[in-house]
Amino acid sequence: MKKLILILSIILTSNLFAQLDRSIVPDAQPNPEIKIEIPEPLTFGNGLKVIMVENHKLPKVSFQLYVDYPNEMEGDIAGVSSIFGELLGSGTQRTPKDVFDEKIDYMGATFSTYARGFYASSLKKHTPKLLHLVNEVLMGPAFPQEEFDRIVAQSESSLAAIASDAGTMSNNVSSVVNYGANHPYGEVMTETTLANITLEDVKEYHQRFFIPNHAYLVIVGDITKDEVKSYVNEYFSTWKKGEALNSTDFAVPPAKGKNVYFVNKPGAVQSVINITHTVELTPGHEDEIKLKVLNQILGGGSFSARLLSNLREDKAYTYGCYSSISSNQLIGSFTAGGNFRNEVTDSAVVQILAEIVRISDVEVLDTELDLVKKSMTGAFARSLENPQTVARFALNTVRYNLPSDYYATYLQKLERVTKQELILAASEYLSPENLNIVVVGNEDIAEKLAGFDVDGKVAYKNYYGEDVERLKDVESGVTAESIFKNYYMKTLMASNDEEIASKLKAAQQIETISKAELKAYSATILMYSAEAASNKTAAYLLIKSPMGNQVGQKEWFDGTQGGNVAGPVVTVYEGEELEDKKKPNYPVNQIYYKDDATVTVTLMGISTVEDVDYYKIKIVDEESTVLEFYDVKTGMLMMSETYGTNDKDEPTTVIVKFDNYEEYSGLYLPKNTSINNEGQLFEFEVISRKISKKIKSKAFTGNFKKVDKVLGKL
Repeated sequence: MKKLILILSIILTSNLFAQLDRSIVPDAQPNPEIKIEIPEPLTFGNGLKVIMVENHKLPKVSFQLYVDYPNEMEGDIAGVSSIFGELLGSGTQRTPKDVFDEKIDYMGATFSTYARGFYASSLKKHTPKLLHLVNEVLMGPAFPQEEFDRIVAQSESSLAAIASDAGTMSNNVSSVVNYGANHPYGEVMTETTLANITLEDVKEYHQRFFIPNHAYLVIVGDITKDEVKSYVNEYFSTWKKGEALNSTDFAVPPAKGKNVYFVNKPGAVQSVINITHTVELTPGHEDEIKLKVLNQILGGGSFSARLLSNLREDKAYTYGCYSSISSNQLIGSFTAGGNFRNEVTDSAVVQILAEIVRISDVEVLDTELDLVKKSMTGAFARSLENPQTVARFALNTVRYNLPSDYYATYLQKLERVTKQELILAASEYLSPENLNIVVVGNEDIAEKLAGFDVDGKVAYKNYYGEDVERLKDVESGVTAESIFKNYYMKTLMASNDEEIASKLKAAQQIETISKAELKAYSATILMYSAEAASNKTAAYLLIKSPMGNQVGQKEWFDGTQGGNVAGPVVTVYEGEELEDKKKPNYPVNQIYYKDDATVTVTLMGISTVEDVDYYKIKIVDEESTVLEFYDVKTGMLMMSETYGTNDKDEPTTVIVKFDNYEEYSGLYLPKNTSINNEGQLFEFEVISRKISKKIKSKAFTGNFKKVDKVLGKL
């Protein structure tokens, strides 16, 4: 009997496979409704809303606090919220920062703060200890002055880095032109607003905005409802309720026609293009999923997306070109762009605009829509493996008052999106004829973009989105050579040409010791520099910190040979680098520009910066481009910007500012020098300067024993 059953089984199975045609692709089944349990928030006496997501797979618990206070203008202290967010994690009134950090590390826990709250996680057994520290942060953050100073110093360095970061420039300008100066999203922290922020501003910000009745606490992990209630009552209930804050409506200036905004980044070998406008799209809007599908087809990131396929695969203009459509409580935005070679910048704008028009006018292909739906379905399903995803869904549901089944029916809504709906959504939300075109790059390409502007004019902006006045014409008779001569005559304090030779003879060597404070690292840099006739140079950096003294760099050249040491790397000058060192430059380069056939000098015009007029001169040689700015009134060099490349052929930017010129033994030289090297900001002040008639420093030959001894005593 068993044998008969086995034979029948084989026969039935064979017949089944014989009837199956594997060449026919089975019809896709409709996306099912997913069971996602969105927990109801628990509201406590002080107004704190708590969302709990149980997950008992691992013995871990995480706590995310989000304070949903309304957006407001920060005005002349723009940036105070970010300073507050970082300072919030700088210890408490009971526990100094170093001890606080040690306790977190000892538990193997995680704790970080930001402007709207914090994130903390640990093994479940450490939860009471972790929440004890969290309670201290809520009840009594320290806000120490020294940490405030350190964070401000770090922020200054971050702002200094913008000069070499075209992406940040583009984002700043896009925010300003999209949202306007009277919108919180249009505010940008600058050196001026940062300098206005005080510790009292931070404390006031905390007092007003960091309140429980505007806060959500999301708890995820190996925890029960009873444990949550116990923890909240013990560690969060004493957090005092604050005065409720009302939301403010902010007007957004509509884009009228195409508007081109350009930020000059001298020496840039490629341009950053950002084509953008605002979108009336709030979280959970019925069109949000349609627009996500639309964006994936246009430029969402896959190689099949239209922008990438066109501008990378077909035109070879770039490595990447993408788009995004985002929703927001106040107002959403659309952006499209990427990085492009200088010579194809205008062509890239043409193609990006064409793709925006095409997706707004012509229905997408069935294959495009099907591919994107499958991709988004898979990404959504994978995201559910992370319990933090459910927590995020719960927070969004409560914050934005979404339907309780918004995420449970997400895949069904995604599946129902049609080509006809996409073209209707594109025509409603995309504005190919009313948008902002923001380009950051070399100014040589700026005028090529004028044809895209509705008025045929390019608006010039600085790093922060502020208007930049175009260069004005120089006065009749003023040349680059006359500006240089005026400068070096004043530097040498010479009244005529005959005095120059005697001045140079009396100042054969200049030795300077300068100091810069690195507040962010509690360190001091002492720099010795020496210059002498016949192109002799030497430099020595000593870094003093709580960790001890460390030599940062040594450089020397005796007129014929030299080298430098940076860490373990020793370089001996040779080849083109050696020949460049031999070029005459003492005591100022400007004396010798006219005799150097490898240098091209161009007087560009008068640049106005913060109501001060400067002669702007471009100096180009085989290695770099230098822009020098001379005060029209005083004739002194106040800033130089050097644009070149490093050993990896990557663009580099060094900005040097000079200030407080004083007399030193017959020479008129700056007392303060600020060096911004690729975002690393060093502000040096001269503490001693010696002018000698004889060349006697041994540092020119690489002997720094005396220098090291002198700096070590300071």
